[in-house]
Amino acid sequence: MHRKMCIVSALLILTLSSLVMGQTADGNKLTIKQAIEKAVENNPSLKVLRKEIAALKAVKIQSGLPTNPEFSFDAENIFGRGDYRFIGGSEITAQISQKIQLAGKISKREKVAEADILLAEWDYKSERLRIKTEVKRAFNNALVVKKLIEKENELIKLSNSLLKNIEMRVRAGKISLAEISRTKIIINSLQISLTKLRYEYKASLLKLKSLIYERNFTLTDIEGDFDYAIILPPYDELLAGLNSNPILKKYKTEFLKRKAALNLENSKAVPDLTISAGYKRLNEVDANTFVFGASIPIPLFNKNQGSIQEAEIIFDQKREEFEATRNNMELKLNLLYNRLLTLQSTAEQLKNKSIPETEKAFRIIKEGNQVGRFAILDVLDTQRTLFELQNQYLTVVSEIQSAKAELEGLIAKEIK
Repeated sequence: MHRKMCIVSALLILTLSSLVMGQTADGNKLTIKQAIEKAVENNPSLKVLRKEIAALKAVKIQSGLPTNPEFSFDAENIFGRGDYRFIGGSEITAQISQKIQLAGKISKREKVAEADILLAEWDYKSERLRIKTEVKRAFNNALVVKKLIEKENELIKLSNSLLKNIEMRVRAGKISLAEISRTKIIINSLQISLTKLRYEYKASLLKLKSLIYERNFTLTDIEGDFDYAIILPPYDELLAGLNSNPILKKYKTEFLKRKAALNLENSKAVPDLTISAGYKRLNEVDANTFVFGASIPIPLFNKNQGSIQEAEIIFDQKREEFEATRNNMELKLNLLYNRLLTLQSTAEQLKNKSIPETEKAFRIIKEGNQVGRFAILDVLDTQRTLFELQNQYLTVVSEIQSAKAELEGLIAKEIK
C-alpha cells in the first residue's frame, strides 16, 4: 500500500512539474489578446483613474451630509460687585443652533458630485481605449518585423542553396568564378539586412513590454497573424459610430454637470436659515426659562451673481469645446478611412498582380538559367525583387492593421 502511494505521488509530481515547465516555456510568448489584457490590468494610469472614481464616490457621500448643529454656552453678570459678586446675579444660557440649507442645496450638490463620478468613469473608458489602440499598433509593428525576418531567412536559405549550385557549375567549368563572388556579395547584404531586422524586432518587443507593465514577464516572442482582408463599413456608418466614442459621450455628462453646477450656484443666492433653541438660568430671581431664535442673512450685496455668471460662461464654453473636438475627430476619421481604402487597394494589387507576375518571371528566369539563357545575376535579382514585393506586402498589411486599430479607437468598436 505504501509503495502504491509513493508511485501515485511521484506521478502527480511529474505531471505538475511538466505543467509548470510548459507554462514557463510558453510564458515568454504573447498573443495580442494577452497583451491587451495585461496592459489594461497593469497600466498605472488606469489604476490612478480607478482610485479617482473611488475617491469621488466618497466626495458624493460627503456632499449629501447636512451641516452639524452648534452648541453654545453663555454666562452673564458674573464675578462683578455687589449683587453681581460671583454668580449670584448671573444669567446662564445653553443653546443648540442648526443651519437649514434652503433651495435644495444638498440635493443639487449631490447631482454635481454624481456628474463628477460619471466624468471620471468616461475618462477611465477613454484611457482604456487609448491603451488598447496603442498595444494593437505596437503588437502589429512587432509582428510585421517578425514576418520580415522569416522572409529574409527564407531568402538567405534559397540564396545559399543557389550558391552551392553555382559552385558545382564553376567546378564543372560551365560558368565563371566571378558568379560566386557576386552571389556572396548579395548574401552578405542580406545578412546585414537580417541583423538590422533582428535589432528592430528586439526594440519592438521592448516597446510592447513597456506597455504591459509586468516586470517579471520576460518577453522573447509573439504569436499572431494578420491579413489585409477586412470588411470596411461605409463611411456614413463609421461617422455615426463616432457617437460611441467615450470622449464625445463624456461631453453629454459634462453638460449635465454644468447644468447642475449652474442650479447649485443659483440656489446659493437663497440665504440659509439658522434656528436655535436653549435653556436660560436666571440666578438673581432663581428662575429657569427657555430661549428660541432664528436668523437669516439679508441678500443685499452678495447674491452670488459672480459665481452664477461664471457657471453660465463655462456651460457655453463646453459647448464650443464639444464642437471643436467633434470636428477634429471627423477629420481624423475621414483621413483614416481614405488611408485604409488606399492601403487595401495597394495590398490587393501586390497580392493578386505584382507578386504572382514576379513569381512567374522568377520561375522562367530560373529555368532559363539552367539551360544558359539567363545569367546567375538575373536569377538573384529576380529572386530579390520577388522577396522585396512580398516584404512590401507585409508592410502594407501591417499599416492596414495599425490604421484599423486607430479607426476602432475612434468608433469604440472592433471592425471584423
